[in-house]
Amino acid sequence: MKNKLKTALPIATFLLLIAAIALWNLIRPVKVFSENENRLLAQFPSFTAETVRDGSFTEGYEEYLADQFPVRDGWISLKTRTELLSGRREINNVFIGKGNWLIDKYDGTLSQERIDGNLKLLGDFTTYAAQTLGQDHVRVLLVPTASAVLTDKLPPFAHDFDQQALLDEAASLCPEGTVLNLLPLLQEKQSEYLYYRTDHHWTTLGAYYGYSAWAESVGLTPWSRDSFTEDTVTESFYGTTYSKINLPVTPDSIVRFTPKEDVSYHMTINLGEKESDSLYAPEYLEKKDKYSYFLGGNNPIVEITSSAGEPGRKLLIVKDSYSHCFAPFAANHFETTTLLDLRYFNMGVRQYMEENGITDVLVLYSTANFADDRYLSTLSR
Repeated sequence: MKNKLKTALPIATFLLLIAAIALWNLIRPVKVFSENENRLLAQFPSFTAETVRDGSFTEGYEEYLADQFPVRDGWISLKTRTELLSGRREINNVFIGKGNWLIDKYDGTLSQERIDGNLKLLGDFTTYAAQTLGQDHVRVLLVPTASAVLTDKLPPFAHDFDQQALLDEAASLCPEGTVLNLLPLLQEKQSEYLYYRTDHHWTTLGAYYGYSAWAESVGLTPWSRDSFTEDTVTESFYGTTYSKINLPVTPDSIVRFTPKEDVSYHMTINLGEKESDSLYAPEYLEKKDKYSYFLGGNNPIVEITSSAGEPGRKLLIVKDSYSHCFAPFAANHFETTTLLDLRYFNMGVRQYMEENGITDVLVLYSTANFADDRYLSTLSR
């Protein structure tokens, strides 16, 4: 009898837990978006004979349970604290660095097949762009992530994917001189506030250093740091890296570089869906996703005009969100600066260049986002 109870108790507990989760989700509306994690949450999958047969229902249901689990954020925090007590300094693909600096880890989550495919697409595109516009008008910035730069903050024996190897391979496939390697520069300045401690992006200062190196490489004179006032717009930013572990840490500050010179801008989002005479969206400073203060967050296409830009010169930035705090610097040199997010942009990039008289191209991604991007085939058309 005791043996039967020992066997039945775990099964009954498991079934009770499943029933409790199901009841919770019936009572409480299913969440569509997590503001804390800044992403869409999995919804209940389609239940058909086909999805059951091919296993997609089971996979989708597991994702649904994980995303809709009761008090999810609290459980994440409890899990983090428990693992820290056991001595772990890497939790949920986040390194817990010195001073509780949170650094994303990507090793083990990237596909070499996808990396190789993306590098080939990049090489083909930059070759086309250099032949069309001239080599001095085309650059690639694959920005190293914090794990490759803030090595002094990583826990002992921590390692991540080889970003230098990725940069070397990109340089070998693209026309000579088009790939700008920022790793040595950022490593030299790693004692400065180049990356957020709670988020995967570089800071405005990191972007400024990247902008200066890029401008010099294409024959532009970068605006000096003294040309800007540096205004702290918030001191309570908790980014996406923090959301993975919910560990109490010091929040980040977001700084805006404002030209001292009188410069006017106009920003058009999604071909007129929204327009603004500012490159910033202050309403996001009241939300969790404070990084969207820059350019209003992720959009398929953003066009910026600047009174300081050179007439007739048009820059196209094919990008991820690392470009959002970079673009306000670059825009000061061009009549128009257009940013394309290939996750949402359906037209071919080459077609867009031809139809819009683009004179300069910059491909700007973090190394990790570039390596894992599923949408770069848009570069081929």
